[in-house]
Amino acid sequence: MNLMLIGGGQLVAPSHQFINRHVVQLTKHAPHIVFLPTASRDESLYQYQFRDTYEALGAIVSVVTLFDDEQSMATQRRLIERADILYVGGGNYPLLVQTLALKGMDVLLEQVVERGTWYVGVSAGAIYAMEFGIRTSEDGTDYCLDTGQGWLSGCLCPHLNQEKRATRFQEHLSQMNHAIGLPDDTAYILSGTDHYRLGEGHALYGRYIK
Repeated sequence: MNLMLIGGGQLVAPSHQFINRHVVQLTKHAPHIVFLPTASRDESLYQYQFRDTYEALGAIVSVVTLFDDEQSMATQRRLIERADILYVGGGNYPLLVQTLALKGMDVLLEQVVERGTWYVGVSAGAIYAMEFGIRTSEDGTDYCLDTGQGWLSGCLCPHLNQEKRATRFQEHLSQMNHAIGLPDDTAYILSGTDHYRLGEGHALYGRYIK
């Protein structure tokens, strides 16, 4: 399994560019990256910034949009199946989970990830890969524990630099044998039995300590 989990950050910010460059370097050739901006409800600016950023780095970029009828399901599935890298963006975590399940993409994503396709998730997209994650509450005033797909065991907390979110993460640690805390502009990468991190300020527990 090949996973790159990103804690957050602004895609176009100078502080995030080493993360973007590393995504492109995950493959030995110019990758075909398929971007799912589902958690942002397919926000058009997010799509534009992603395409502009990654095409400038030499990647071939396709975008799968699940909130319009411009793409057929056959086209979406074909893009996902043929991707070198799947990049699942940040935003509203419950919306991401519900939409992928409704469209039947949850099963397809798991199949291609198990086959070895790189999965890159940022914030909500990173939580999706884990057993548990700390997400924003429905009213937007707090943070809560939610479940993910369980491709990796334990709990992930994105945006660990946010004090209140980090506090909620600490409250749940006693229930977890394994956990990953990722501030903005950091990443945890796992490929087969190898794992490493980018950036500073990670909080790693259990199997994720190297």
